[in-house]
Order: sequence, then structure tokens, then C-alpha cells
Amino acid sequence: MNIVGESAITDVAVAGARWMAGARRRKMTKVIDGRPLGRRERKKAERRAAIISVARQAFQISGFDGVSMEAIADAADISSATLYNYFPSKSEILYSVLLEDFSHLSDKITYILNARDVPLKSQLVQMIELYFYWFDEYDRILIRQVASDAIRSPQINGKSYHQIEKFMIMNLLDLLNRMVDCNSIREDIDIENSARLLFNIGNSEFYAFISDESISVEQTMDRIGSQIDLVITGIT
Repeated sequence: MNIVGESAITDVAVAGARWMAGARRRKMTKVIDGRPLGRRERKKAERRAAIISVARQAFQISGFDGVSMEAIADAADISSATLYNYFPSKSEILYSVLLEDFSHLSDKITYILNARDVPLKSQLVQMIELYFYWFDEYDRILIRQVASDAIRSPQINGKSYHQIEKFMIMNLLDLLNRMVDCNSIREDIDIENSARLLFNIGNSEFYAFISDESISVEQTMDRIGSQIDLVITGIT
């Protein structure tokens, strides 16, 4: 959940939307670009899914450092050379595990955002809460590993990780724009900077959350909720 640099949030939102459209396509195993998968493509997709599945279990049981590429290859019943053809590094496998799981989370978030009978502020809190409950399903050491790799090598290891951030900011922009439309917040506010501020609140609490195993989702959401109240009060 690292800050998205200095690029305009609107550009990030567009990129996030494009990625989510691609994520939905990637979830399909029977067709691609509207055409049926050939046998070879289907077998590759099935093998990739099998690798991700066994790696997910291995990471949860043994942690990132406790799992080798060779062990993943053995569990998937393939050679190490074949595994490297699919994933150039162990980090890339971990990112793929998270992104596959995130595609399911994004469906839940979309459902919340489409619930027009729920107050927009409540939608904002529920959306952030969903993210933290999702992070809480993983060993926090794994999440720290992903965050660390993304910071150390953003061009190599951070690309997939940042897609999640882009989707989050896109959702914040959508919510704030809808709040303006229904007069919940002022029309003269800077939507982009307000979205960045809300994102940074979640970002700072995210690092505290993954750094301390004793911090619960409930404690995190109490702190985030208080900070969101301050922001919303300031722009109402």
C-alpha cells in the first residue's frame, strides 16, 4: 500500500480501471478476448493456476523465506525450469497469489459501492475495512515481504503490487465525486488531494498494521474512522 508517487490521481484511476478490466478477463479460463482457449492455452492456464494454488498453501504454512522455487515446482509436479518459464522469481509468484485473491475482493468492493441505499460515508468505511480484513487473512510477514520488495525495486517487483493501490484510489475518487453530486461535501473541494489524503490515512495505518501482529482490524478501523471523520468534517 505504498504511495503512488507524484503522478496525477486521475491518471492512476484510469490505469486502475484498465487493470480491473484486464483482471476480470484474466479470471476467465475458458475464453480469451471472446474466443475459446485452444488446448495448449488451456493447459498453460491450468498449470499456472496449479502453481499459484500450491504456492499459496506453501507460503501460508512455511512463510516466504521457508519456501524455495524448487519446493514449489515439486508440489506442482513440474520441473524447476518449467516453473521459471511461468514465473521468473518467487516474488512474482507471491504477487500473483495476491492479485488472484484480490480479484475476488474487488467484486465485494464493487458490490458495496453499488449499494445506493447505504450512506456514502458508510460505504467508504466498509470499503477500507474490507481491505484490512483481506490483509488479515495472510501472514503479515508475507505482506511485509511484498511491501518491502515493491519499495526496493518498484520497476521490477512493484508493478503488480501498485495495481491494488491504483484500484483503491480509483474507488476513493468515485466515492468523493458521488458525495459532491449528492451535496454531502462541498463542490469547491479539491477532489484529487482529498482522495490522496484519505489514501494516505489508510496507508499509514496499513504499515502500522503489518508491522505489529498485536494490532487488530477493529483497532485499526477505530483509528481510521476517527481520522475520516476529521477529513469529512473539514470538507463538508
